[in-house]
Amino acid sequence: MKLKNLGLSSGLKITAKSWLILNAKTGEILSSQQEHERREIASITKVMTAYTAIQIINNLNIDIKQSKIETSHEAASIKGTTAELAKGDVLSLVDMLHGMLLPSGNDAAYALAEYFGLILLELGLKSQYKMVDPIQIFLHEMNKTAKSIGMTKSNFASPHGLKNCFNKSSAIDLAKLSIEVMKCPLFADIVKKQSYECIGQDINENVKKFIWFNTNKLLAKGFNGLKTGITPSAGPCLLSSYVDDQVQITMVLLSCKTPDHRWTETLKMKDWTIKVLLKTKDTNSLHKVGKEEKCKRDKSVGKKKDKRVSV
Repeated sequence: MKLKNLGLSSGLKITAKSWLILNAKTGEILSSQQEHERREIASITKVMTAYTAIQIINNLNIDIKQSKIETSHEAASIKGTTAELAKGDVLSLVDMLHGMLLPSGNDAAYALAEYFGLILLELGLKSQYKMVDPIQIFLHEMNKTAKSIGMTKSNFASPHGLKNCFNKSSAIDLAKLSIEVMKCPLFADIVKKQSYECIGQDINENVKKFIWFNTNKLLAKGFNGLKTGITPSAGPCLLSSYVDDQVQITMVLLSCKTPDHRWTETLKMKDWTIKVLLKTKDTNSLHKVGKEEKCKRDKSVGKKKDKRVSV
C-alpha cells in the first residue's frame, strides 16, 4: 500500500522526536512529525523479526506447533528484556514467537534468528549469502524483506533491537511494516494477547512452564497491538494499532520523553484521529482539509518573512 501524507495539523503536544498517525484502512498519514528521520527503534525491531520469520514459515509451509527450537548458550546469554529462557530450553516455534513478542524476549528473538538462519543455510543458500553465520543470514533476509515492502529508511543489524547505531528505521517505514504484518493472522493473534502460558522442556527434558505478560499496556483499552520498545539510545518507543467498528488506526511514537508518555500520547492521538475521521468521513474532504491547512501555514510563513523584511 502506497502511503499518502495529508499533513493535517493535530495541535497535539507530542514529546516524541518522530511520530505518525495513519488511517490504516486507506493508507493516509493524517498527521506526523519527522516521519522520515532514521532512528534507533529498540524492540520494535522484533516486529520485523516476526514478519520475516512468518514469511519463511508460509513459504516453506512450516508447522509452527510441531517444529521445536532449542535455546543456544548465545541466545540465553542475551541481556535486556527476556522470556526467561535458559540454555537447552526447548519450545515450539509458535511458543517462541509469543516469547519474543509479549515479554519482548531478546533471548527468544535471537533463538528465532538462529533457527531460521540455519533453515536458510540448509536450503543451499550459503553461496547466495556468502556467509555461514545463521544470525547474519537471517539479518540479510530481514533487510531484503524490508526492502520488498518499501521500507527505504531502514537497516536491521540485530533481531532484537538492543543498542546498535546501525539498527535503524523511521516512523513512515514502521507504518508500512504495520500494514503488512497485521495482515498476517498469526502475528495479529499473538500481539493482541495480554498474557500467554505454554509448556516446554529444559536441558534435562523436564517439563518447564512459561508465563508471559505483554509489555503493551494499551491492550486493555481497545488496542490490538503492536509492540513496545525502549533503550537508552532509542528512548521510549511504541508502535500501536487501534481498531473498532468505524476506524482502523496505526500510531508510531519514537523517542518519547518518558516511558509513560508512550501511553498518554498514543491515547491522545487516537482520540484526535477518531474525531477527525468521524467528522470528515470521506477521503476527498480530508484531502481538502489538508490542502486548506497547508495553504494557511504557507501564508503564515509568508507573513513572517514579510515582517522580517519590513523591519
